[in-house]
Amino acid sequence: MTSLLQTITGKLAILLAWLSSNSVGLLGIIIGGFIAYHVYFLSKRLGIKDHLIHKAEIKKQVNDLLGDRGAGVGRKVELINVKKYFTHYPETNEADRNGYTYLGAELKSTRFDGVEFFCAMPVGVYQHNDGKLYLKQEFEGQDHIQIAYPVGLVPYEWIDYVESKGDENVNRPKFFTKFNGPKKSPYKYKAYFVESDTYQESIDPPAWKYKVLNVVA
Repeated sequence: MTSLLQTITGKLAILLAWLSSNSVGLLGIIIGGFIAYHVYFLSKRLGIKDHLIHKAEIKKQVNDLLGDRGAGVGRKVELINVKKYFTHYPETNEADRNGYTYLGAELKSTRFDGVEFFCAMPVGVYQHNDGKLYLKQEFEGQDHIQIAYPVGLVPYEWIDYVESKGDENVNRPKFFTKFNGPKKSPYKYKAYFVESDTYQESIDPPAWKYKVLNVVA
């Protein structure tokens, strides 16, 4: 027992001596950790603020465009792939590992999480025997029950810049966008919409003109 106590006492003495000689270094580590912790969380707060400011700017530009332009051709835009703008636009639009150089679309509306675009031609929707809606016929010759509009959502943080007036190549607004979606598309996801049969243009907001369908692609 005496031997064990002597061993423990000796080790404690060594530890105390080390702490005494390195107290300044330890204090620096503690202070450094404290500063790093607060800098990290401050940067996160600033990041959120910057994100919200960017969202407000993009949303205002889009809502201004929606207000200035009529339906159809007047709302046509281009989505420019920021990774390929300086190297490929407008000469080539071949898809590669970064996606297409640009895609045509039509403005639909703004949401809390991004901008909605009509992104393809309307498609037929078919109801199968299981009661669900599909884009494919259940049997040959089956008639579609509705026409749906494919709509893609681009998050605000994927939109770097909006050129509202277009340029000498195309006279339509350009959205400089990260193509970070599935298969290197600019859309985080796509949904299918139909015109609402309860929409009243004189009193309802434009976003209510369409309602989403639960379609099994």
